[in-house]
Amino acid sequence: MADIKNPSNEQKRYVAAVCPEFESYVALAMRDSSVENEVSCDECIHWDDGRCDIFDDILTSIDQT
Repeated sequence: MADIKNPSNEQKRYVAAVCPEFESYVALAMRDSSVENEVSCDECIHWDDGRCDIFDDILTSIDQT
């Protein structure tokens, strides 16, 4: 599996849009799950300083479709 060192903003937005584990800290802070802005891994509670346990797997599965 390829290790994505510096994912692009487009990759982070696309992965966040399809990720089953995505949970926005923005929506949590506002206590509103209907926040309708463009999602990105950057605002996910699981995004740890540019690292995520499942980011590469999701991106790879998207690339193969």
